[in-house]
Amino acid sequence: MNDMTHNPVRFGSGNSLVGTVTSPSLQMPATVACLMFNMGANHRIGPRRINVKLAHVLAARGVCSLHFDLGGVGDSDASDFAHDLQTRAMHDLQAGMDLLESTLGIRQFVIVAMCSGVEHAMSVAEADTRVVALSLFDGFAFPERRARWERTVRRAIAAPAHPAFAGKAKRWLQRHFLRSYSTKALPGFFTERKAPEVNAVWFGATMKRLVERKVAVQLLYSGSLHVSDHGRDQLGPFRREPFTQALQYEFMRELDHTFCTAKGQQLFLQSVGDWVTACAWGAGTERRNAASPATAAAERPLRGAYVPQ
Repeated sequence: MNDMTHNPVRFGSGNSLVGTVTSPSLQMPATVACLMFNMGANHRIGPRRINVKLAHVLAARGVCSLHFDLGGVGDSDASDFAHDLQTRAMHDLQAGMDLLESTLGIRQFVIVAMCSGVEHAMSVAEADTRVVALSLFDGFAFPERRARWERTVRRAIAAPAHPAFAGKAKRWLQRHFLRSYSTKALPGFFTERKAPEVNAVWFGATMKRLVERKVAVQLLYSGSLHVSDHGRDQLGPFRREPFTQALQYEFMRELDHTFCTAKGQQLFLQSVGDWVTACAWGAGTERRNAASPATAAAERPLRGAYVPQ
C-alpha cells in the first residue's frame, strides 16, 4: 500500500524487542498512536493477521501504530529475568511508547489488547499516564449463575457435533482418571495464574481507578463457546457499579475468539478502528471525557475500511 509505510524496528533493553511501526505516508499523523501486541503465545501479527489488518485501517485514517512481540514471544528475545511476567510485560509496553515518543514525538497512546494481554494493558495504563485509552477484547469476564448455566447448556447441546469433541473428551478423561497423565503446567511464559476471586478484586479496583483518571475504555466480547449476553452479562456483579457506566461495552455474537470468519474480522476492525480513530483524533481532555468515543468516529466519513479476503 503506497499510502502507508511499514518500518521494522528493534527496541527495548538490548534491542531485544521486535516489531513494526505502520504510519500514514500522505498526511500528518494524529498525536495519539496505537500499541498492539501478542494474544497469548501468538505472533505479534495476531490471529488471522488481525493486528496487521487493524494497523492498515488506522494508517489509512491517519493513526500510527506499533505491533510487537513481548520479550520471549515470537521474534523478541527474553532479556528481563529479574521480574515477574506482569512487570516484564509492562516494561515492554513502556519501551514501545518510549520508541514512538523518541522517533515520532508522540506522547499519548491507545493500547489494543486481547485475551491474556488485557491484564498487561490495564496494568501499564494504571502506572503510565501516557496511556489515554484501552480497547480490551475477551479479557476478564465474570458471568453470574444464570449466564453460566445458559452457557453450560448451550455447550452441552453443541459439543457432540463439534469436530474437536472426541479429542477433548479423551484428554479430559486422561487428566481426571489416569495417574500417569501429568496435569502440571509446563514451565514457561504463560503459566502464572491467579484465583478468580483475586482477579475480580483486582479488575474492579484497577478499572475504577482508570475511569476516575478519565482513561477511555472499550470492552469487547466475542460469542465464542456458545456464550450469550443479556445486559452486560460478562461484567457480572460489576455491571451494577457506577464506574462501569463510563465504559463502552460491546458483545458481538457473530465474532469468535480467534477471528476465524471474514465477517467476524470485519466487525472487529470496524468497532476497534472507530474507537481508536475517535480517541486518536479527539481533543485531549475533551475527548477523554466523552461518554462514547465511537460516537464521535461515526460522525466522520469512514476511511480505510478493511475487507478481509
